[in-house]
Formats: sequence, C-alpha cells, structure tokens
Amino acid sequence: MTGKNHVERSFRLYFDDAGTTARNLTVSLVPGSVSGGGYVFDEADMTGVSETTYNFLKDRGSCEISARFHMDDTADTGSTTVINGHNAGAGTGTLTLQWGASGAAPASTNPEWEGEYVLINGGITLDGNKFVHNVTFKPTGSTAPAWTTVS
Repeated sequence: MTGKNHVERSFRLYFDDAGTTARNLTVSLVPGSVSGGGYVFDEADMTGVSETTYNFLKDRGSCEISARFHMDDTADTGSTTVINGHNAGAGTGTLTLQWGASGAAPASTNPEWEGEYVLINGGITLDGNKFVHNVTFKPTGSTAPAWTTVS
C-alpha cells in the first residue's frame, strides 16, 4: 500500500465478485476517496410497512458508500475485474468496511460495517494521468447494513 498514510493503512474494503467471493479492493483504492457508511436517520411513520420498505424509509437505503479505485484488471481480484463483473446484472453483493487501530491492519474486535449493497455506479474518469472507477454502492434487501466487529 505504497502512498497510503497512517490512517489509510488501517482500512480495508471488500466487495463480492460476481461469484460471491469477497475480494479485497483496498490495494486499488484511491487514498482519501471513501465516504459513507453508518446510519442516517429520518423521522417517518413506519406503521404497517415491510422490512424492506422500512430500511429505505429510515434512509439506510440512501446512505450510500462511494469510493474511487485505480483501474486494475488482475484476474479474479482486481478492482476493474470485480466491478465490471457486475455489469451482467449481478450488481449485488456483500460490502464490508473494516477499520484497524493505530495504523495497524484490522484485527478481531475492530469495527466493521457490513451489509448487502447494489453497485449503482461504476463510471470511469481520468485523474492525474490515471483512469479511475468512481463507484457508488447503495444498500439493498430486507436486512439493513449494520455495525459489527472484525471476526
């Protein structure tokens, strides 16, 4: 992780490839580009609505996570390979964000944000002589993403 600062060395981002295998995309992550995660609450009348509707009405569905990745077409594990693997309609998967302590890699008992997300944007732009994916994930399904700990 050359070029990453103390804080960024302690962060990991995983997303399922089209075959539902969790892939560590951190190595291709543009430093300082991750935003989102956690809860965003709005007041809403929840009387008689389904769990899926509840998750979206409580703004968990609008609590997007965005990140930027340098293009990496390494077979199976590269960010470009994983992101483009969702173009065939398999855009959902488990998204996991992990934070380590004091610049160390995430370890058991460190915080983790995880849930089912759909990939809603995978556009490509030029950034300083390098092409990058601008990626946006949005929660999906009947179970809202949640805080837990690295296991």
